[in-house]
Amino acid sequence: MNINQLKKELGMSNKDIAGFFDMKYFAYANSTAKKRYEIALCRFYAFCKKASAEEEKENKTSTGGN
Repeated sequence: MNINQLKKELGMSNKDIAGFFDMKYFAYANSTAKKRYEIALCRFYAFCKKASAEEEKENKTSTGGN
């Protein structure tokens, strides 16, 4: 997943992302670390999504699939 896919999936803007890092929009947009922030967000989202799917699968198997 790349940042454009993430933003589309979650309905986010660059302003929203800047807010996660307590940054003003232009500070984020012009940051030399912008690419690292975006990669980290994508990795974190993938991690959370995977963990959520695993938890859901575990819950279904422990409750008999209901």
